[in-house]
Amino acid sequence: MSDDEQLLCVACKKPVEVSKDQYEIFEQMHWLCFHLLFEHEGDPDEACGDPSCPWGRIDALEQNLRSLGIDPDQV
Repeated sequence: MSDDEQLLCVACKKPVEVSKDQYEIFEQMHWLCFHLLFEHEGDPDEACGDPSCPWGRIDALEQNLRSLGIDPDQV
């Protein structure tokens, strides 16, 4: 595969750019597509137990904003 060849995610069919160095590790998918298909437990719109789950990170950021008196919906 040449350096200029576009890698497409087999799950969502969009180009893989950020994690292209791990394209084969994630079975030719974006990390997030791989996570949601193979690692994420429960509702895909809610945080799972994986510390790298984006929804868990978003929840933590929202909690921190609230503790500072900032409405996360206004940020």
